[in-house]
Amino acid sequence: MKKIMIMMMMIITILSAATLDYEALHEKGRILYQTGSAQEALEVYQEILNNYPDDVDALLFRGRLFARLELYDLAEAELIHTLELAPDYTDAYYALASVYYWSGRLDEAARILTLWIGMDFENSDAYILSARVAIAGRKYAAARTFLELAGGFNADPEVVEKLLHLINTPRINTKWVAGLRYEYMFVDQDRPDWQQLQTYITHDFDKILITAEFNRYQRNDTFDHSIVLDTYYKLWKKAYMNTRLQAGLSGNFLPVVDVTTEVFQAVGTRHEPAFGYRMMYYDSTAAHIPSVAWAVYPGHWYVRDKVSLIFNDGLNWQNQLTLRYFFENVDNYIQFMNVIGTDFNVFNNEWMQSVAFALSGSLALNDNILLSAVLSWTKDEYNLNRLGGSLGIAYRW
Repeated sequence: MKKIMIMMMMIITILSAATLDYEALHEKGRILYQTGSAQEALEVYQEILNNYPDDVDALLFRGRLFARLELYDLAEAELIHTLELAPDYTDAYYALASVYYWSGRLDEAARILTLWIGMDFENSDAYILSARVAIAGRKYAAARTFLELAGGFNADPEVVEKLLHLINTPRINTKWVAGLRYEYMFVDQDRPDWQQLQTYITHDFDKILITAEFNRYQRNDTFDHSIVLDTYYKLWKKAYMNTRLQAGLSGNFLPVVDVTTEVFQAVGTRHEPAFGYRMMYYDSTAAHIPSVAWAVYPGHWYVRDKVSLIFNDGLNWQNQLTLRYFFENVDNYIQFMNVIGTDFNVFNNEWMQSVAFALSGSLALNDNILLSAVLSWTKDEYNLNRLGGSLGIAYRW
């Protein structure tokens, strides 16, 4: 009996030592992982897996370490094996979706995130990562939905706001864009047709988006030219500003200086009021145009109404309504616009009532080439009709 007791004590001691050694190795591996010592951490988890080849915690951390070293194929295999052993292991779903996101396999990331959310729909991390994946794919409508859900499940408000800023502030998915656009307008009453040629180049400096434009206009056999500097930049929390400065080079009918500034302030995830001011200065007159606008993002739609007051030897007004429907992402959309109220007649040098309608669209042929088209009709109080459109092409790199 005494010998049996001694043997049992020895077995318990050995098992306890093995347990302590196992837990110590895991703790050591976690510390090395957290401090960025990837190679040393890999050696520790390999030691664990030599003795416990199906240890899902060790497999998870080794998969994360492979991803950190950008060995995405190894990370994917490790994490898929982890999920085969433990199908309900939500941390492995998070890690695998992250691997796909970091390696640019956005559809695979979305598929894994859908499975994760189906198992753990109250986890805000799943919605935050889903929003990141949607933003990377420029699927902003889906991203807004995920961010709303993340906020409802107590996600970090600062993280939500940073991601909303990426959606709300105009951005390009590359550093550079160059484009060309040509417009032709048929004009009635036996007047010559109108034309415009525009070239531009845009650069994303992360903190500020800058576009430089050159425009050549033809109106009733008269030509004018302008240069434009257009910027978007962050102001304060959930707010950004657009400033557009245009200089007329010939002075034949364009304003000598045309300055527009507009401040956009996001409210929640789907509302965006804006306040603007425009000054159009001609040789003989100047117009001051304050404006207020409100935009909403219901589902795949963008709806915005902007009201402007025009101060120039009296008070006039203009209303601009924009309806845009996004397809899979923000590069592919169709848009309807209506402008009614007062417009400036560049030849009679006066403001007059007019109404305009425009149907436009944008189509991304691939990651680099973007096409755009506009069809428009305008009628003013002198019964002057203008019907035409434009075609544009842009290249991103």
